Amino acid sequence: MAGHAQRSDDPAALAVKGRLLKGRARLCAGIEQAGLFAEAAAAYASANTLAPAPYLAINAASLNLLAGDHTAAAEGARGVLARLDGPEQPEDTPYFLAATRAEALLLLGDRPGAEAAMAQAAAFDPDGWADRAATIAQLREVAEARGDDAAWIDRFAPPASLHFAGHMGLRSGGESEMALVRALDSWLDRSSIGFAWGALAAGADIVIAERLLARCIELHLVLPCPPAQFEEQSVSPAGADWVARYRQVLDRATSIRQAADSATSVHDPLATLHAGELAIGGALSNAATLASAACQLIVTDAEGGGANTARQARLWQAVWGQQHCLTIARDTAVEAMFPPEQPDPARILAVHLAIGLDALMAPAPMTSAAIQELTAPVNDVLAELPPGAVRASPGRWDAVIEDLDLALSTIARLAGHPDLAVGAHLAIAPVLHDRPSQAMVPFGPAPALAQRLMTLAPPGVTLASGHLAAAMAVRGSGLLRSEFYHPGEETAAGAIHALIAQ
Repeated sequence: MAGHAQRSDDPAALAVKGRLLKGRARLCAGIEQAGLFAEAAAAYASANTLAPAPYLAINAASLNLLAGDHTAAAEGARGVLARLDGPEQPEDTPYFLAATRAEALLLLGDRPGAEAAMAQAAAFDPDGWADRAATIAQLREVAEARGDDAAWIDRFAPPASLHFAGHMGLRSGGESEMALVRALDSWLDRSSIGFAWGALAAGADIVIAERLLARCIELHLVLPCPPAQFEEQSVSPAGADWVARYRQVLDRATSIRQAADSATSVHDPLATLHAGELAIGGALSNAATLASAACQLIVTDAEGGGANTARQARLWQAVWGQQHCLTIARDTAVEAMFPPEQPDPARILAVHLAIGLDALMAPAPMTSAAIQELTAPVNDVLAELPPGAVRASPGRWDAVIEDLDLALSTIARLAGHPDLAVGAHLAIAPVLHDRPSQAMVPFGPAPALAQRLMTLAPPGVTLASGHLAAAMAVRGSGLLRSEFYHPGEETAAGAIHALIAQ
């Protein structure tokens, strides 16, 4: 857009071009991949010529190696080391300067030197996992391209992301809880966990969360409903001890998400199911972002319960990572303590889409033929949705799609259209039929969030909420891939992701 791809005099534009070409190359193979890596290397090298910087030079060197040009890669690596050891220290963070040295040494085959430099980088920024992940990914590519053993790199990788769930049949401070604590501590001693996602019901959830916090592991809570309501329905019936412990954990959590924003959800099984999926997806998405491992911890009784915990265990796929199961006996009856599930048939889990076509909002009058030409690609796609799913206005379409696979295929057909800005959010909301228009009308914050994402998206871009990205991580999609776009905010249901058609 705006001709930036053709600019040869702007180092920032050239660096972005190199990064985008590198990303495309990683999705290809063979001759096509090598060609894209070579183009990316050239873009970084041109940027470095205009505005010399170690990160530009090291990217050019490594990408030359990935393109198959070992001579250019070695020359580039020696140039980087000369710059790092020169009289003037380059401007960058201590972490990136040390990590750049590690990459340059690895390009030259000096594995012990690379390992020492990487240890120094990690010491400079021990918790900078996002930066570390990018470094680790490129170091592994370099090692593989050279045919070197990459096992040493693993010790610098970000820690694993955990999903956890467990049954509620524990008496606070009882023998079963003590057995669970011993088993948890033993397992955590053998594991490398840095981040965790799960709920916080009375019983195993709270015990797990407490043991994680005791080890300074980031805790991300995903609840079916607002925290106060969750306390009322899933904690307080088990007793005051559990309530006090729940509130203490709540105060120390890194983040708190809820599967349903509306307080009308009273032990809604749909919200409980969705919260479990979001928690699993959160762990998987974080592991993918950090290029690290994912794992699941499940606490059941001898009969395999409770039902929700068992359901989350069945969702986990072996290819995602280790699943560790603990069997802990119940020492209190819980069924009679908690209110029964109360589903609301008007509340559905659906993808909410907001589609904008700014070209239709031009101040100059447009002919009907021009309007039809602009809207035809959108109308052709949306016409295949169920009756009542779409609500249209000039330059705007809003849709609610209950079938996730259909929603993703619809987004895939719209994504990348140069004139369309699309926002997408997965949420539970009351959806009622409007009698005059026969349209399905969702209520609550879900459609507003989709509209907000649409307004944030430049033309040609599809932005999705963290909830939709998490569900995609669990259910998979061969049509779309999700890429981190922006850290987001509380009202955006987590980080914002860009959806790109495969």
